[in-house]
Amino acid sequence: MSNINYAAISTTYPVAGQDNDSQGFRDNFTAISAGLATAETEITALQTNSLLAVDLATSSTPVVNNMLGSTLTNGLYLQFNGVFFNGGTVSTSAPVNINNGPIQQFTASGNITLTFTNWPVNGQYSVVRLMLIGDQQSTRTVTLSTSNAGLIKLATGWANGTSLPATVTLGTTGKYEVIEAWTVDAGAHVFVKATGEY
Repeated sequence: MSNINYAAISTTYPVAGQDNDSQGFRDNFTAISAGLATAETEITALQTNSLLAVDLATSSTPVVNNMLGSTLTNGLYLQFNGVFFNGGTVSTSAPVNINNGPIQQFTASGNITLTFTNWPVNGQYSVVRLMLIGDQQSTRTVTLSTSNAGLIKLATGWANGTSLPATVTLGTTGKYEVIEAWTVDAGAHVFVKATGEY
């Protein structure tokens, strides 16, 4: 609810056909000024904290909305698209930064280690899908790890068995190995499954 006190403004002042005290004008101007100051504060808060489709100054430039951990509930969505991140060619190691988006691609030019980083806080579900491909010069091995001494938990049926370390073998045929990894406890346990070879 707005805190603008419009009731303090007298809409019947000045009174037609009579001498009006100048104090009434001053009172109205003071009330209007106070209302505008409150409106400025409230509008600035809305501009800072609202979800926006475009920048308010240009009405055309897309913006990035940071929800700061707020919860959306009881809604319907028509379309949401995920950001694709291409981590490029990796020869030794690279982070899989969860903040880069829900689907990420890496090309291995050697035997590499990919480490999941920036999982959200405990009690939040987060998932990332990896598209892994070798440089097709030789068979490559990708070792998966997670930050903060988290434990990788491999799905039954993992190609190399469920023993750690978690590895993915990339052949020379130009096919992608796609895996999913998720956590609900800030990466203390990261569950990994293969979704297929493409």
